[in-house]
Amino acid sequence: MDVTEEQRKRAEANRLAALAKRKAILESSELQQQQQQRLPQDPWKLYKCRKLSSEQPPISKTPSPENFRVRLEICSPDSFSVAPGAVPGLAYPGEEECLRGLSNCLSDVMPSHYTQNHGGRKACVYKLRDYNSVLRCLKTWKSIEVEEIPWATLNVIERLSHSFIAGRWIPCRPEHLSDEKVDELVGKLPKTLVDALLPFQLEGVRFGLRRGGRCLIADEMGLGKTLQAIAIAGCFMNEGSILVVCPAVLRYSWAEELERWLPFCLPADIHLVFGHRDNPAYVKTCPRVVVISYTMLHRLRKSMLEQEWAFLIVDESHHVRCSKKASEPEEIKAVLDVAMKVKRIVLLSGTPSLSRPYDIFHQIHILWPGLLGKNKYEFAKTYCAVKVVQRSQGKFYQDFSKGIRLEELNVLLTQTVMIRRLKERVLKQLPPKRRQIIRLLLKRSDIVSAKAAIRVVSGDSSETSVADDMNSQNLDEYDGTS
Repeated sequence: MDVTEEQRKRAEANRLAALAKRKAILESSELQQQQQQRLPQDPWKLYKCRKLSSEQPPISKTPSPENFRVRLEICSPDSFSVAPGAVPGLAYPGEEECLRGLSNCLSDVMPSHYTQNHGGRKACVYKLRDYNSVLRCLKTWKSIEVEEIPWATLNVIERLSHSFIAGRWIPCRPEHLSDEKVDELVGKLPKTLVDALLPFQLEGVRFGLRRGGRCLIADEMGLGKTLQAIAIAGCFMNEGSILVVCPAVLRYSWAEELERWLPFCLPADIHLVFGHRDNPAYVKTCPRVVVISYTMLHRLRKSMLEQEWAFLIVDESHHVRCSKKASEPEEIKAVLDVAMKVKRIVLLSGTPSLSRPYDIFHQIHILWPGLLGKNKYEFAKTYCAVKVVQRSQGKFYQDFSKGIRLEELNVLLTQTVMIRRLKERVLKQLPPKRRQIIRLLLKRSDIVSAKAAIRVVSGDSSETSVADDMNSQNLDEYDGTS
């Protein structure tokens, strides 16, 4: 292969540069040897220290990395997010700067995507299987404070994530039932009841049966929570009596729905409690279904605890909410005490948490004790932004109104015991809207009273006109229809 003139010149230049470099190294080594020969023979001889000048050289200040905090939070059954945030009392470097630092720190772990967390901030999302690797990398950086996922929450989600990844239900607790057992139980229900269930309602029934009849159905109002609860209870009718706890005004509605959807449940099998004389303890044989209000359950607490209940339905379960005090009201205590003795429990509420996440603790603790912590205060430390507030009288109290890690809490509940659907998501499955005109037979007295009430509301009434209308009414004569 021929060498060009340009290549020959380049090689010659490299050779000369190497010789010059070698010559410089030799000269420097000879100079060091000469300086060592001039040193005194006595190495222990003391020398006078050189006087330091008053003018000291300027010290170069290199900016140290600013501290920030990252919160690891579960955002789906198989992934978690890493979101930067400010450390109290320190300046926040900025979201972009923090994300750049996180990408350098976690360069060995590949994120799945970026998203916005509940607070609207940008966050990196990683697969749950990479959690330990991400945590290990973050802890090596001293400038990053790490807020880990609660161990109990991580443990539960990891166990239940196998079902999500596999795409089929895998029981992971003693009370959980397999899909084969669920199909067997659904097959025992009356055909009229099964045919009446809409697809999303049948899904809710299967959700509750898979969890052994312990679930919170939190569907929006009007989506058939009562029907789903009756279907789940009907699968376990052979195990014993059913207790339905509901607001007082709903006792008759529950009796009607039970008679309608459970043909094998006769009217004589449904016992409504209105007062002490209706105490089920006075009945020779315990009824198959007992419907009682929250107030009467509290008043008959002792006798109700002595009864054996196989299934418990708590309607409008948001009434069983947490209070700020150490002890709960007596009506809530009665529900909690009864629930401790029942194996299968279904809670119904369209608004399980009315105003704050703190309210939901007792409902979840009934279904899965210890899932959210040993007590309500331990739960508040994890999922509530607890702060001490001073009242006008000077007393201090803890405020649990604001929630944190809400996305993680939602994933935890929906994977364990809660199912919630909104009308806008199941609108296509709902039957068409029905409009019906119902004609009522009214007395003349009813019409006169209604007209008088309208005048009072509108402000156009006078005492004489109202009196005339009332005197003209005929209590025994019908005016017609309306």
